[in-house]
Amino acid sequence: MPGRNNKSKKACTHRDKTGSGNKEYDWAPVRFCSAHDCFKYQNLRECARCKCASYCSVECQKKNWKQHKLVCDHNVAQLALTPDGAEPLLQRNLRHWVARFNATLLNACIRALNLKEDWERIGQGALVLFMEPRPHHNLGSRWRIRNAGIFRNEDIEGVLQSIGRGLVQEYRERLVPMHAKERARLQQSSGGAADYASIIILAGNVGADTLPGDHPFTMRFTPLDVWKSMVASMPMATYGGDWCEDLKDQVHDDRPLKHAPPTN
Repeated sequence: MPGRNNKSKKACTHRDKTGSGNKEYDWAPVRFCSAHDCFKYQNLRECARCKCASYCSVECQKKNWKQHKLVCDHNVAQLALTPDGAEPLLQRNLRHWVARFNATLLNACIRALNLKEDWERIGQGALVLFMEPRPHHNLGSRWRIRNAGIFRNEDIEGVLQSIGRGLVQEYRERLVPMHAKERARLQQSSGGAADYASIIILAGNVGADTLPGDHPFTMRFTPLDVWKSMVASMPMATYGGDWCEDLKDQVHDDRPLKHAPPTN
């Protein structure tokens, strides 16, 4: 599935920035309550089971439970695979990275799948990221993107098989059925106004900044809810251009995009 690429590739030099040093600014604009239509960002508390969702109140957490349950169960099951039930380092760093760059990933999905021109592409493929660790003072910024691309659903198992680390069975037997169920639920509850896009993150302890110790290769599946109104309102200046280079620049320069509450 071709992505949208209206300008030629350019050489990029990526520079790690140190951030503002203001924790309120660095985190609040990019971390919001996980309940749909809630844009509060203060006093968030993580889901005690999986630590992959954050809520501003017990009420929002209860309201979002049906949407979050399957993903929560999956993440808890992943922790159970470790001998002591502790969260592996690579998974922990990815969890914080996904929370920090959530809006950035959403923007990249919309552009890479070219959803303005063909909404149906949202269910035909996934954004696949190949990641390696990097040093950074911010826990949510300790990854760089080696490569990224849109892969058709029928090609994803081949990508996982090429890694040779037993990921195909997990994808086929656990993730695909879970995603299909959640897509159907969101489509029905939204009256066809929203759907889930797929992001598959493949992360290994490779590259120039490998971490000390033995850290097994990990895969993280991240579904993002996309609304047709969100796609329609995205300015062409933001939508066009080289989505992949923009994504790499935002991640490597630690410039996560910020979610904005709806204006209507």
